[in-house]
Amino acid sequence: MSAVPTEILDKLAHAESSGINMTSPKAVVDHMLAQGEKEAILFFYKPKSLEFDFDKFHQAVEEMRNR
Repeated sequence: MSAVPTEILDKLAHAESSGINMTSPKAVVDHMLAQGEKEAILFFYKPKSLEFDFDKFHQAVEEMRNR
């Protein structure tokens, strides 16, 4: 079972297919913002924090590429 929701993996796949640099969380977040995906971005923040969870982001990108 996937640890990352399918809709998040789909949004990451869309970013990658759009030519976004997937090693740059900022580039991916900027792309998602341009697409109006504010809720999807919140998935990558630590609970009850304003801190971006880089490990969670990189794990999600890896999972998206391996599915």
